Amino acid sequence: MRKGLRINQLVIPLAALALALAACGDEDPPPPPPPPGFTPPVPGQPIVPVQPVVPGQPVVPGQPVVPGQPVVPVQPVVPVQATTTIALAPGFMPDPYVEAGTSGGPVDASTWDASCRGYVAATPNHLFNAGGSFTTLRLLVSGGTEDTTLVVQKPDGTYLCDDDSSGQDPILAGHTFPQGTYKVWVGSYQEGIFAPYNLGFTELSSVNVSTLGIPGSMVGTTPRPPPPGDMRANFGTITLSPGFSPDLHRATGSAGGSVEALTWDESCAGHVSEVPDHLFIAGGNFPFLKILAHSPTDITLVIQRADGSFLCNDDADGTNPAISGVFPPGPYRIWVGTYQGGQRPQYTLGLSERPSMSPSEL
Repeated sequence: MRKGLRINQLVIPLAALALALAACGDEDPPPPPPPPGFTPPVPGQPIVPVQPVVPGQPVVPGQPVVPGQPVVPVQPVVPVQATTTIALAPGFMPDPYVEAGTSGGPVDASTWDASCRGYVAATPNHLFNAGGSFTTLRLLVSGGTEDTTLVVQKPDGTYLCDDDSSGQDPILAGHTFPQGTYKVWVGSYQEGIFAPYNLGFTELSSVNVSTLGIPGSMVGTTPRPPPPGDMRANFGTITLSPGFSPDLHRATGSAGGSVEALTWDESCAGHVSEVPDHLFIAGGNFPFLKILAHSPTDITLVIQRADGSFLCNDDADGTNPAISGVFPPGPYRIWVGTYQGGQRPQYTLGLSERPSMSPSEL
């Protein structure tokens, strides 16, 4: 019995050794080297599945592959524009107040209010803080060649919207703006369009879209005429009443300046100073008055009425301007400009109640 036990004890280890030696002779060949460009996984970081490429569609990096589902295209980058705050009170200066920005966004404004048009950003482009109640305030947008829209949310949550009141540009007019905070969006009529714009706030009837300047330019710093009540004048004040004598009243000065009169009113021409050259006080109602100027250089004439509107002329008599008509009593500001910038020629200004008066007689 003891010998049998020893034989069995030897047979089992020998069999195990034989199996081990047989396995050594059947080893698998080493794995092939990784293909060019292969990046081994980093321990501790998840493996991102490789996404199949669909011809004609961009891929989204890191998007997991779901068999049978198409690849989602990459969305276009939407410009991020910070909301700017505009604080104005009735009678603000300069008028117009202008802010620049970029129109457009992913939101269809008609989903907010059926009267609204265009695509806007999710957050407003501007916050308008009205420091008092406005009764004649208008909001205008100059979008250049792009079709823009305007969306304003009032403090009570309702909307004021406009599209194409001035060609392709919107204007909000005829609304009262009580004191409070208003959200303002400038949209693009077509989805996916992001265009520069100028947004203007004005209480003057003479301001129009062209006054706002080139879209995207910060023209809010363009000098405006002095505010009402400012009695300054470069070459003094002229006070006349109907029937004045002698008829012709003359004044002299130097024409020109750094301001393009076109930025005040599109009917005006030439380069003028910010402060008027003359302040004319009409002491009564003039049924007819002619204001004219003469200079050897090509000059222009700009007159601002008391209500802020303008009368302008260029080349009524050769290269000399003249303006005539009814002049009710009140103050008038008079500028004599130069058609070309950078010039400061001498001129003679004349005021007459005679229709036949011409600049050459000055």
